Amino acid sequence: MMRYFRVKNSRNRKIVGFPYQTNGYISGYDVKSPNSRTNLNYDEFPDFVPDLRFELHEKSKLTDVVDASNISAIGFLVNEKLKCIFDEFNFPTHRYYNASILDHKGNVLPYYWMHIISNDYSLVDFEKSVFRKSSFPLKVTATKSDEKIWVEDIEDLRTQKINLFKEDKYIVADILEMNNFPKYDVLHFRDICGFVYISEVLVNKINENKITGFDIVEDFDFKVSL
Repeated sequence: MMRYFRVKNSRNRKIVGFPYQTNGYISGYDVKSPNSRTNLNYDEFPDFVPDLRFELHEKSKLTDVVDASNISAIGFLVNEKLKCIFDEFNFPTHRYYNASILDHKGNVLPYYWMHIISNDYSLVDFEKSVFRKSSFPLKVTATKSDEKIWVEDIEDLRTQKINLFKEDKYIVADILEMNNFPKYDVLHFRDICGFVYISEVLVNKINENKITGFDIVEDFDFKVSL
């Protein structure tokens, strides 16, 4: 089994200062323009060059990965150092877009928006995977005491989620079995789990290079069986 860890923008004030690092919009930003970052999509790349200008909050600290405000997509706002690390690993479908951050001194710093598209659900062997019913909406993995639920495919999962939500119940992944898995170092199945997961090898690389701005959490029951 490959072990994966949940990764998200840090909320640790000692690291990032103000936990939402960028202001809503930089002065003069046209949120209604066709290339506004609010027009980005979760499941497809844009047919335009997005306007990705950000301003660091006055109480925030600059980190290698920065929390990007008001962006309607999944990904990370990263500097050159982190981009070079990511380029060494095996990622699913993604693209980099030029971005910038205005810092406290008025400097415009180059960053990149790494735009991640939800993985191909055909990679998941739903019949062999283990899903469980949970009573906790914020629970991201299952425990062995949670009731198992059989899931046929992604459409069945979506339907069951809707039906269980009416009962204040939720479906969480315990073990994902993969079909012909290319050993990605990043996983994001938006309809299975809303978080981004990274491989243990990538976690070690991030820690070795003292990358700042990430919170990395081990979900002990979430593993990928190959």
